[in-house]
Amino acid sequence: MSRKWVEEEGRHWVDRGIISEEQYGQIVALYPHKKIVSERLPIFAAILVGAGILTFIASNWSAIPQLIRLLMILFAMGGFYWFGYRKEKRGAQALGLSLIALGIITFGAGIFLIGQMFHLVAYDARAFIIWSLPAIALVWMYRSRWLYFLALFIVDAGQVYSAISFQQVSWLLLVLLLLGTGGYTLRHSGRAVFASLVSSILLHSLLYLITESQAIGWLALIAAALYAALDWLPNRRTRMAGQLAALVSAFFLAVFFIFLLGEMDREPVPNPAVFLVLFAFTFALSFFGKRKHKETVALLEWFIFLPFFYWESAGDVMYLLVLFVFSGYLLWIGYREEGSGRVNAGTLLFLLSTFIGYIQVAWDFLPKSLFFLVGGLLLFALNWFLQRQRRKLLEGNGRGGGRT
Repeated sequence: MSRKWVEEEGRHWVDRGIISEEQYGQIVALYPHKKIVSERLPIFAAILVGAGILTFIASNWSAIPQLIRLLMILFAMGGFYWFGYRKEKRGAQALGLSLIALGIITFGAGIFLIGQMFHLVAYDARAFIIWSLPAIALVWMYRSRWLYFLALFIVDAGQVYSAISFQQVSWLLLVLLLLGTGGYTLRHSGRAVFASLVSSILLHSLLYLITESQAIGWLALIAAALYAALDWLPNRRTRMAGQLAALVSAFFLAVFFIFLLGEMDREPVPNPAVFLVLFAFTFALSFFGKRKHKETVALLEWFIFLPFFYWESAGDVMYLLVLFVFSGYLLWIGYREEGSGRVNAGTLLFLLSTFIGYIQVAWDFLPKSLFFLVGGLLLFALNWFLQRQRRKLLEGNGRGGGRT
């Protein structure tokens, strides 16, 4: 909920005698002002300047003597680090951290440029491993989520590079992900931080399954295991953010099976006995965690993890039903708890589920022009109905001061 909305609606509550002027001030104080765009300008300015310098050097790289190249890399990297450190110490955090981030980027660029200079050939992702080490160290030093996202991007990019170029997963990068960025996440929890970590773990898991020619269905179990482990976190907001990433991943995995399950006759599936035993264990882990927090109603979210890929003849239909059940659940729980966030997510996923179902059912039977016309009209109608329900919820919150 935004501060502006609270200020506007709170004034109506005061006028109607629902709350006093003093209570109005206390409520508004709970919602601090968000950072305005001008406070982020140093970050964008530093990024553009750094990009311009690096682009100029790269375009004239071959004409520069090797010794000058090395000195340019060292001075650029050292300069960014030094000035970033000084600015951060003097209180200009946005500018200081953006310069430190440029130092990290320059260090990575230097690794690849030096490798090109001396014709060094690597057969694994060691360049990204070396690059990620100072990035993770600086994350712990400055406790900055922007540096965290940069370090996470480096680790993820290295794993993608390793999978594409060498058809293998770098276990060292996975260790750095779990111990370096993962350890930071557990000690400095935040919703965006937790969601990004869960997404990265699932990305690394997917790359492992692909490179090792394992069944993609294992990804559903991995997402379920992450979801179950997060049920034991004490902080509800961070727990829900991490679980949302796992649920969204499972949602799009279900979309994958809807379109491709009928064409996967030769693709392997997870060993049923092993999969189902582990699935039951993770469900039990989630059940006891939710019971501890008195949130057992949220066990309905497990619909999205169900392994219907074993049911080849009707698996795609079951996955389509799961999409509707899951998005409908988000809408129901959003209206039940009067939370506009879940209502928005449920609305979006319900519309997407409807569109996917429409494609599956109508693509082969309707003329293509009629297909798009009817589909568009159907989505307009659904959007009108769901937005109408959403407005009623928000109006009810404004009149009665409901929960969010």
